Amino acid sequence: MSDSWAMAWTAWAQRFNHVHAPAGSANGGQFTSGGGSGAAKGKTAAGKGGGARAAQKAALLARAKADRAKAHELQQQLAALVKQGGAAQHAAAKSAASAAAAARHPGAASAAAAKHHTAAHHRHAAHHASLKQRISALRTQINGLLSQAAQLTAQAARL
Repeated sequence: MSDSWAMAWTAWAQRFNHVHAPAGSANGGQFTSGGGSGAAKGKTAAGKGGGARAAQKAALLARAKADRAKAHELQQQLAALVKQGGAAQHAAAKSAASAAAAARHPGAASAAAAKHHTAAHHRHAAHHASLKQRISALRTQINGLLSQAAQLTAQAARL
């Protein structure tokens, strides 16, 4: 019980103490000033961040590449959904025509057929509408990923 409490308290203290550095680390001990350790005071600003800038640039480019890969994966899913959407649109139009044709004929048997065809039309139309929503959502997500990748690439180029 006391170990879990101590770990929770330590995690809380490290989370809210912004000038905490681990004991014995290269940053100069347990508590340091906000500026870092005394060992880095002799370095110039240009020499201090060269490696960090390259690492940040590489990380930005890696995120952009991952976003483009995810967008490509979603584009493949989109192509399949567009194909399904075309088939669903055709099925909805065909069932609407058969429902209209069944409704034109009087009689008890054709009334049951009209009810059946109308229900089929509603199912096909609903399926087509849901596919349209999914296609729209995928297009939005792809555009968002590609624009985010472009922003990340531009940000990396500014570094």
